[in-house]
Amino acid sequence: MQYLLDSKQMKAVDRYNIEEIGIPSLVLMERAALSVAAEAERLCPEGGRALFVCGTGNNGADGLAAARMLFLHGRRAEVLLLGREDRATEEHQAQQSILRKLGVSVYTADSFFEYDKRERYSLIVDALFGIGLSRPLEGEAAELVSWINREKEEGAFVLSVDIPSGISAGTGQVLGTAVKADRTVTFGYEKLGMVFYPGTEYAGRRLVADIGFVPPPDVGSLARAFLPGEKGRLPGRTADGNKGTFGRVFLAAGSLGMSGAAYLSGKAAGLSGAGLVQIYTVKENVPVLQTLLPEAILTAAATESSSGGAPEAGSRLPSFLDRASALVAGPGLSVSPLANRILKQLLEERKERKLPCVLDADALNILARERELLGELDERMILTPHMGEMARLVGKSVAALKEDPIGAAKSFHETYGAVCVLKDARTVVASGKGIYVNLSGNDGMATGGSGDVLSGILGGLLAGGMEPADAAETGVYLHGLAGDAAASRLGRRSMLAGDILEEVAGVFRGWE
Repeated sequence: MQYLLDSKQMKAVDRYNIEEIGIPSLVLMERAALSVAAEAERLCPEGGRALFVCGTGNNGADGLAAARMLFLHGRRAEVLLLGREDRATEEHQAQQSILRKLGVSVYTADSFFEYDKRERYSLIVDALFGIGLSRPLEGEAAELVSWINREKEEGAFVLSVDIPSGISAGTGQVLGTAVKADRTVTFGYEKLGMVFYPGTEYAGRRLVADIGFVPPPDVGSLARAFLPGEKGRLPGRTADGNKGTFGRVFLAAGSLGMSGAAYLSGKAAGLSGAGLVQIYTVKENVPVLQTLLPEAILTAAATESSSGGAPEAGSRLPSFLDRASALVAGPGLSVSPLANRILKQLLEERKERKLPCVLDADALNILARERELLGELDERMILTPHMGEMARLVGKSVAALKEDPIGAAKSFHETYGAVCVLKDARTVVASGKGIYVNLSGNDGMATGGSGDVLSGILGGLLAGGMEPADAAETGVYLHGLAGDAAASRLGRRSMLAGDILEEVAGVFRGWE
């Protein structure tokens, strides 16, 4: 696992290393500058010109130190300063003094627009603002960022120091305007703002430089993500096991015209290791699902239009749940009166049995309408809302949720106890383990049925004995890897949910 930090957390790491461990600030700065200078040297061709655009904080000081290193390696390095020098940090003043003694050209931004008339730069290093920026850029700073972006359009390579200037380190939101970097060298740990959208697009290729930080003692409170290529842990399997040993998923899914959701979720549960999958759906779906998924047990509920059929159909639910290892409810279920009654009874019965459960899709829409059912949630449950479903559950706009997805998922988990899997381009899992941010997956997965595949994967992992928090983190990661494999095979534009499903077995095989 790797850790993802916001501005406050990163500053705490800095303080811990400098004040408690005793590593001098200038030592950390030199290590940081070395990593930037090494990347700058790779990007700036011999004979090319590099301009280091620096603010007056320590991010700017990192840029000054890197400019000195590039200059001493024989490259044409120049510096453009923004801000009042009398407000510069102590480290910044020290680095600037060294540069002037070496004869490096240092300009101020007073004559900013003159730089448009100068010889083109091969490389522009953005060291204007670091992770501490919390307000929108305006005035001269915004103009300078716009100029950097115009230079990029004209062919200059742009390298950002720690984070692109103008990007929030905590949320990835653009603060007024922001530098569009080709690459970003960040120090010690990934920043949340560079993995969430749109910040990740502004950062370009991200490089994490080890500058010698000692991990803080409260590292467990930080957001986590799987490292690229890392394998997740799976439920164990015994050589003498049987279909009962590996768990039984009870899947309440599908309505009239929605057999596909039940199929995708049911097959994903089977592919994820469940020994048995029982699908509870309206009787019209049974012939279709028997053909598509003969391995599943099919149990018919009443037809939605049947008069008085729901209670009779629901009378068998307790015996089904007695044999189940995990419950999944919601894919294609609809929000009809029948679906409402089925979900209500399922929640009541599973709570008595403390059965691990996944609620997805229409189950979430019913919860949003029948809010008293939220009281049935507990820590054995995983909810998988996308942004629209979450907006209905918590009464906020999608735009507001996107500004702070971690805060939204964390608040929901703390309020109701359930594991919250808030699905988006970067899915956030909030649980008793803390915060997990998923970095696998791609935009080709934004297709109908993709979430049904995820719900089935989660059900299969729960049936195999995984704890809900572990199943949520591993399942989301695996789902994204399957999506990446499908994109590699087909391209992102042409992917369907069934293509993701086809790749699930391959991901599991690679982990065993």
